Amino acid sequence: MAGYSKEAKKQNDALQSILEGGAPEKTIQVGYEGKKQPSGDQISPLSDVMKKARMPWFCPKCDKIMKSRHDNKMWMSYGHCFNCQIEFQNKLAVDGKLDKWKADKDKKNKLAWIKEQKESIKEFKNQKSPEFHQQFRPDGYSIDKEKWDIDKTAIIEKADEALEYLQSLEDSLK
Repeated sequence: MAGYSKEAKKQNDALQSILEGGAPEKTIQVGYEGKKQPSGDQISPLSDVMKKARMPWFCPKCDKIMKSRHDNKMWMSYGHCFNCQIEFQNKLAVDGKLDKWKADKDKKNKLAWIKEQKESIKEFKNQKSPEFHQQFRPDGYSIDKEKWDIDKTAIIEKADEALEYLQSLEDSLK
């Protein structure tokens, strides 16, 4: 019988004895409560991570409510609201430093892009020739291995050329 257990048999026997006018067998049940969680607010270790990733309700500089999409963008980039960023850039413009600040920002972005490109080229340079395992036969267990040949020297040569070019770009920016 599917789903039949000792507990179901005990219950059926107890019902049968009640129907016949007898008293059911007395049983004692003991419960186990596992480790109790401490009451009160629980702080997860992920709370700090999420706090950094999520825009707060109020700007940490000016304590104004941050609710627009512009505030979200400025929070992710600079750590304050859109109005604080406008004030910051306005102060730079008044002092005559805005163009230099923008040029420094562009330079940092270009250097970061060059660094990413260099890393991807190094990964490409160190790759192995691709292999594919495919099951074509109808027997269900044998596979064919397909390996592509690549010209490793040409790849290394082109990668070195690209790395030299990127290094010259980086040197010209610094």
